[in-house]
Amino acid sequence: MTLGLPGAARAATLVVTSTADSGAGSLRTAITSATSGDTILFQVSGTITLLSELPVITKNITIDGNGNNPTISGANTYRPFFIGDAGTTGSTYSVTLKNLTIADAVAQGGRGLGSGAGAGLGGAVFVSSNGALTLSNVAVSNTQAKGGSVVSNVGNISGGGGMGGKSFPTTPAGGGGLFVGSDDNGSGTGGGPSGGVHNGGNGPQTGGAGGFASGGGGGSSNGGPVAGGAGGFGGGGGGANAGGSSTGGQGGYGGGGGSANSAGGTSSGGDGGFGGGGGGGLTSAGTGGFGAGNGGSGGTGYNSGGGGLGAGGAIFVQSGGTVTVQGDLSQTAGSAFGGTGFNGGGNGSALGSGIFFQGTSGTTTALGFGAGNQTIADTIADYIGSGGSNAADQGGSVAITKSTGGTLTLSGANTYSGGTTINEGATLVVGNGGALGSGALMLNGGTTGVTVTFNGSFSVGNDIVATGDPTYNVQTGDTVNLTGVLSGTGDVVVNGQSGYAGTLVLSGTNTYSGGTIVSGGTLFLSGAGTLGAATGTTTVFGGTLDLGGTTQIQASVNLAGGAIRNGGLDAPITSSGGVVDGIGGTASLTTTGGTTVVMGSNTYSGGTTVNGGVLTGDGSLGAMTVHAGGTFAPGNGTPGSAMAVNGSLAFQSGAIYLVQLDPSAASYASVTGAAQLGGATVTANFAAGSYVAKRYTILTASGGVSGTFNTTIVNTSLPSNFHSSLSYDTNDVYLDLALNFGIPSGLNGNQQRVGDALTNVFNANGGIAAVYATLTAGGLTQASGESATGSQQTTFNAMSQFMGLLTDPTAQRDGGPGSAGGAAGFVEEDQASAYAPRKRADAFAMMTKARPQTFAQRWSVWAAGFGGSQSTDGNAVVGSNGATSRIAGTVIGADYLFSPHTLLGFALAGGGTGFGVNGLGSGRSDLFQAAAYLRHTSGPAYLSAALAYGWQDITTDRTVTIAGADRLRTEFDANAYSGRIEGGYRHVGPWIGGIGVTPYGALQFTKLDLPAYAEQAVAGSAAFALSYAARNVTDTRGELGLRTDKSFAMQAGVLTLRGRLAWAHDFNPDRSIAATFQALPGASFVVNGAAQARDSGLTTASVDMSWVNGWSAAATFEGEFSDVTRSYAGKGSVRYAW
Repeated sequence: MTLGLPGAARAATLVVTSTADSGAGSLRTAITSATSGDTILFQVSGTITLLSELPVITKNITIDGNGNNPTISGANTYRPFFIGDAGTTGSTYSVTLKNLTIADAVAQGGRGLGSGAGAGLGGAVFVSSNGALTLSNVAVSNTQAKGGSVVSNVGNISGGGGMGGKSFPTTPAGGGGLFVGSDDNGSGTGGGPSGGVHNGGNGPQTGGAGGFASGGGGGSSNGGPVAGGAGGFGGGGGGANAGGSSTGGQGGYGGGGGSANSAGGTSSGGDGGFGGGGGGGLTSAGTGGFGAGNGGSGGTGYNSGGGGLGAGGAIFVQSGGTVTVQGDLSQTAGSAFGGTGFNGGGNGSALGSGIFFQGTSGTTTALGFGAGNQTIADTIADYIGSGGSNAADQGGSVAITKSTGGTLTLSGANTYSGGTTINEGATLVVGNGGALGSGALMLNGGTTGVTVTFNGSFSVGNDIVATGDPTYNVQTGDTVNLTGVLSGTGDVVVNGQSGYAGTLVLSGTNTYSGGTIVSGGTLFLSGAGTLGAATGTTTVFGGTLDLGGTTQIQASVNLAGGAIRNGGLDAPITSSGGVVDGIGGTASLTTTGGTTVVMGSNTYSGGTTVNGGVLTGDGSLGAMTVHAGGTFAPGNGTPGSAMAVNGSLAFQSGAIYLVQLDPSAASYASVTGAAQLGGATVTANFAAGSYVAKRYTILTASGGVSGTFNTTIVNTSLPSNFHSSLSYDTNDVYLDLALNFGIPSGLNGNQQRVGDALTNVFNANGGIAAVYATLTAGGLTQASGESATGSQQTTFNAMSQFMGLLTDPTAQRDGGPGSAGGAAGFVEEDQASAYAPRKRADAFAMMTKARPQTFAQRWSVWAAGFGGSQSTDGNAVVGSNGATSRIAGTVIGADYLFSPHTLLGFALAGGGTGFGVNGLGSGRSDLFQAAAYLRHTSGPAYLSAALAYGWQDITTDRTVTIAGADRLRTEFDANAYSGRIEGGYRHVGPWIGGIGVTPYGALQFTKLDLPAYAEQAVAGSAAFALSYAARNVTDTRGELGLRTDKSFAMQAGVLTLRGRLAWAHDFNPDRSIAATFQALPGASFVVNGAAQARDSGLTTASVDMSWVNGWSAAATFEGEFSDVTRSYAGKGSVRYAW
């Protein structure tokens, strides 16, 4: 209990501690016990399920859920709260409901038995004319207002149904009362407020009038006129039955009229009160109250009442009553149903499934929403908006006001008529086209503005009057059409916050003067729609301003990131970035920064000036001037696209002309007038691609080109090896590319020749694939195919080693050691054949004078193996790389001694070679050789000669890693021909121990026939596969040197040691081949391999053993050395002579 100040009335706090419907601690008991000023505080949560209506509240009290959020349930039968007594006491009662839920509540109009049915008003709360309701943090759900229906009552006369009580089937019956159960319960009486008989009239002629909440009494007479009593507030009128004339009683507020029957004379049904159905009569029917059905007449007319009104599915507010919302409110799942008439009686209406205001004639009732978030999901209706007439003096309009922040959501198809006001800082959510009723929407934006959010696609016909900065949001994918007039000093702001990028359509002839701002979504003009006053300014920060084919007049338009399209515009446009698409009218366009994109056909007549930023796009526009600091980039960013300038184009010095290029096309400007270039700078952006063209058209002007661009082009991503320049003709400007490999760093010879070949193709064809054009120095080296030269030197080495076996004295064809006369190792002094058999004793006989031998030995056969390796340095200037080769072979041969001085033989060899060029590829071959040789001696002099043929099956492999891993292979056959002639004269020096010294000279040639052949890609691409031209290479070589020998007598034969030192001169040391890219016919070049030294030194060391039984064997090591070459070779042979 809370005590007041001395002398003041005491205000008490009553607590609810029980969820029972009655008894100690119950809400019912607390309401009954409370006095004005008291607070009923819940200390319990859960649901109170009502067993009957709570008492009518005729005191000023607060019912507070106190954070426990209790639920008051009407059990789908009862209305929980009835506030005030309709002025019966002359006082006003203020009731606050807070922090609670009202659910499953029903206001059921009383049933009529042939008489008018009662109204069902306010499913959760009825606020009477002297009631004032305040709601704070309240949820109202699943509530119904159901008008009473009429059922048959043949043979009886009934009173009308009340707002809760139904009529009773007796004759003549009184009317039903206000509450459920307040039924007529006896002949001649009316239903009381809480059930049973109460205040019912009772008399032989006229029934008494019912009081508050009670029905009127019935009237009965066997003669003379008789009338039923009028119902009180909420009560139905009584029925009347007479032998003469009779009249049914009038229904009270919400009550139905009674029925009437007469055996003679007239009988008239009673009229229904507000919302009550009219009673039936034989002669004339009673008239239903507002929203209710009329009664029937004629025949059994006393059994034909009208259905009652169902209004205010959640809350019903009578004329004079008020509702104020402070804090959150949620109203959902409300409904209203009109009652059904019977036997000619009309049906009742259903109005306001959420809230119904009867209102007051001549004034507008306010429904105020304060701070917090409020949602009214169902319909808000009022008397005028529901078809009522002030002439009937039964009601008026309601106006909604939302203030002090938070969000008001209106989701019902509302019919209230007093308008809507949203004050600064608040948000209105509109759920459908009828959510704002029929009045105007006032938006008082103030300083912080207001927000109107539309959820769904629909049209809104309300006029809108705005001040300040109202913001409109439309959900993404939705379209909202404002067909009313937007007026006031405020502006229109279309926001594009997350989830709200829909389309707002203006269709009205708007007059707002605050300007227009589009920050997101789309603002669309339709029909007569306007952007407000012609003196306004429109700014597009984001989203789209779509003029919809209309022509708009504005003082100015600012484009700062969004798009303006599709219509005429009589205003200067200043752009710091955005899209201009399909704009006509007298507009002009000036860019100051950012990127402005021109799309579609633009016919505005004011011209275009680029003062800053970038103007680009593939649309068309009129005459244009590009000032210093501005950039004109025709096209949509894709090479090949263009912008049309329908007029002249003028550049100033310091302006930039930006074009996009790819391998096949460039973006460009197409000018119908003259183009004045003014020394502007061209910037070229090159896109990656597989092909590069030689010439690109970057501007064309039908009216001619005057002046030039700056000669320095600013290139971005220009492919390597290219250099750009500009050229002009009468109507065009070109960007030309030159392919120059190696600039500025320089290339070696091989690289330059490949680059030159590619450049020639580029110049001849006007383009080339980028994979060739962008080759680096290393790439050019890989592409050169230098490894193909490796087979040449390897062949020369193989033929040289073969020839050496045929003419070298280490092969024991010299008739030397062991000859009868001790002749020198290179010639015969005793005329004896070096191949004649010798006895062991003969071998020793060389130490003394030997006897002459006869010529007898004719044949010898021999076999040898040879092999070696060579490495040759490359040349950095030429571009050749180090090369290596390897050779191995086996030879068999036979000699025939024609005379003691002449020997003729032949030999066959087989083997293999391998070669490689440093990191660029390798090869191998199978080798076959055949030769004939001749040796002739004359005293200490000798002459030897040989001719040889060689055949190879060659395979090469190389891997190119320029654009992946491409493995390229060739297979071909090659032929070689070689000849050698050598002569010398042997001297024996006794002063040096009898060592033989033979000066000699030799001349040798080798000719290599290479066929034309081509590489095949065994893996990867064939882009760098080469074809090689046929080539004949002849290498001639001369030698001058000394050979030495020394023989030693052994027990079984003769051991001879030999040596050589010589100088060799190569007349053709270069190794090159002509190649062509298979994919680029005409791209031919010569690649040089590692060249041999022209002069080199030769060394030989060997040992051979000849046995007296005719067998001999020899082993030799040879070397060749120069500043670039290192060669090592070995051979061994075995011979048998007989």
